[in-house]
Amino acid sequence: MGMKPVKNRSRAIFEEVGVETPKQMPVAPKGGMIDARPKGARKALMFWMVSLIVLAVLQLGLDATPGFGIAELELVQPYTGLALFAAWALGALGLAVSRRLPPGWGMRVAGLGLGCLLLAASDPAPMSQLSKALSPAPAAEVLPQTGALPPLQLLPATPPTPAPVVAPPTPQERVVQAANLVVAQIERAQTTLGAAPFATLRLGLAFALAGFAFWYALLAARTEAALISARRQAEPGLVGLATGLMHLSFLQLLVGGLVTGLGAGAVFSDWPLMGGLWLPPDMLSLQPIWRNALENQALLQFSHRALGYLLVVLALVALIRSRRSVHAVTRTAFVLAAVWMLLQAVLGVVTLLHGDPLALRLAHLGGALVLWLFLIRARFLARYPRVQSIRGIK
Repeated sequence: MGMKPVKNRSRAIFEEVGVETPKQMPVAPKGGMIDARPKGARKALMFWMVSLIVLAVLQLGLDATPGFGIAELELVQPYTGLALFAAWALGALGLAVSRRLPPGWGMRVAGLGLGCLLLAASDPAPMSQLSKALSPAPAAEVLPQTGALPPLQLLPATPPTPAPVVAPPTPQERVVQAANLVVAQIERAQTTLGAAPFATLRLGLAFALAGFAFWYALLAARTEAALISARRQAEPGLVGLATGLMHLSFLQLLVGGLVTGLGAGAVFSDWPLMGGLWLPPDMLSLQPIWRNALENQALLQFSHRALGYLLVVLALVALIRSRRSVHAVTRTAFVLAAVWMLLQAVLGVVTLLHGDPLALRLAHLGGALVLWLFLIRARFLARYPRVQSIRGIK
């Protein structure tokens, strides 16, 4: 079957060639069909990620200083991890039901959910309170008075009564047993690791959640087409430097958490020396030797300072390297990261010289969080640079 040939007809002298009738004109394609769904979901994704970041930061602050001395916050503190997991669950459920989750985001959402669950489950307080709330109140035992006892009577021997049949546990009792088991396992892990390493793990988990959520928020701020186009102009050298800085700063955060948990900042409060020496003599005094990495105040304080010096040097190297970038936004991101790295180092020295007071300790923790986000943003812009128009370049 073929199409009927169009009959030749004579054209007028002034008739334009190539002009078709409305029925013969092709239908114009509609733009935005491919990324219409991701656009709607990306705003919801950004709001969801920002809410997770806010709850993770709140968890960080409450772990660093329980309740900040405020009675109301002390009551809220045990439920912050549960609120973080609930926010993740509601967001994931909403995007799954509406089928507006962009392609390729399934593993990202699942990874965030696992982190939120671990952070919520690492606090024994909610499970302990749940067990107390569901456990029945013990009945008060009333003992009879001695003078009111009747005289003893000899009774004939009777055969032993059979053992009573134990009724199966009710659902409420099963929940209480599960909560008690979870509390026992968490307390066992805390006792095995120690209070300071266990608190440091929670600190690192909260920082990791905030970092991943921030990275995903940056991804959701752009369309898939814009990300693919920007990735073609990525700068691998800057990406590698930013990645190294990001991982090294996370290690510095964990070491700083151990330093704070063990109170090493108040023990060695001089700088640049430590107790009047460049190398404290007790850095490897604990046995077995692996305990020094978790419990030795001298080794942890020395490692924290050495990592700080290395981070400052690498930040300056990245700053110099970023000046060759053709993207102004990328250069600005690395300038902000390097400047904040210097300010964080100065704040750390000031906190040390003042004996590690609470106010400066919280400021140092907040500065570490801001630096962490600045480094993540610098890495993101090195991998997905923002292309500026030639008209905007002066």
